[in-house]
Amino acid sequence: MKLPFLRPSDFYAEMVKTDTHMEKIKSRLLVEKKKIEEAEERKKARESKKIAKEVQAQKMKERAKQKKEDIESVKKWRKQRQQSGYDKNEKNGASGFPFEEGNEFEKSSKRRPGVAPGDRSGGRGKLGGMGKKMKKRESRDSKFGFGGRKGLKKQNTAETTNDLRGFSKNNFSGNKKRKR
Repeated sequence: MKLPFLRPSDFYAEMVKTDTHMEKIKSRLLVEKKKIEEAEERKKARESKKIAKEVQAQKMKERAKQKKEDIESVKKWRKQRQQSGYDKNEKNGASGFPFEEGNEFEKSSKRRPGVAPGDRSGGRGKLGGMGKKMKKRESRDSKFGFGGRKGLKKQNTAETTNDLRGFSKNNFSGNKKRKR
């Protein structure tokens, strides 16, 4: 049935589906398109993250290589210096740098008496501010003790009740606020 036909420009045909149905279809298509775009964005983000990791690893390799080259150049320079005779002041040709002997950045084995292992204050952590803080600590220790139960210490005894050293006759005149 391949018959040619012409539809007039002012011809309006009745639609097979309603406008509301077509709006639903359009909204579904838009949602699907949005989902596809978001999935593509996530995929791109994953790829860029992977590339960034590779770039970072490459940078770290380059830094390690540069550090190694620097250390080698310093060693070579020292060797040349030693051969040329500029190394007379240093003992036995060793300049005292730790990486020269191969023990790079080892932890010191020195023990300091009275200092905690993690203390970085140079042993001054316990002393504090010396003068004022020590006096404050002493006064509190004399007043309150060093910890533990205080209930029995603070009870009145016959001796403390009869001890009137802290009182004078002038203070027994009554409450000064009531007199006013």
